[in-house]
Amino acid sequence: MYTLERVPQDVRVIFNSSCDNCHSNQTRWPWYSHIAPVSWIVAHDVQQGRKFMNFSEWQSYSPKKRDQKLEDICEQVLNGDMPDGKYLLIHRSARLSPEEKESVCRWAQAPR
Repeated sequence: MYTLERVPQDVRVIFNSSCDNCHSNQTRWPWYSHIAPVSWIVAHDVQQGRKFMNFSEWQSYSPKKRDQKLEDICEQVLNGDMPDGKYLLIHRSARLSPEEKESVCRWAQAPR
């Protein structure tokens, strides 16, 4: 799917369940994403998520851009901005526990 440097298994599981639908090319489109007008909102959110950061495109990012994205990941997760609130309304299992947030930030802040 995507190649991120030294991503521990627990963080990969978090990305898979809470991030990949909007931040990779591996979106799993639910049934409601095919029914307008909801489909428009879902498609827009995925497009914006991929535009901001796309794990599937990670290797094409410059080292500087990767470092910035890693900072952004931790900040957004700690602030509760990600996963997005609209996404969590339907995907409750994507909500991150304090321990999961800590795991993501520990990985994102690890020396590279």
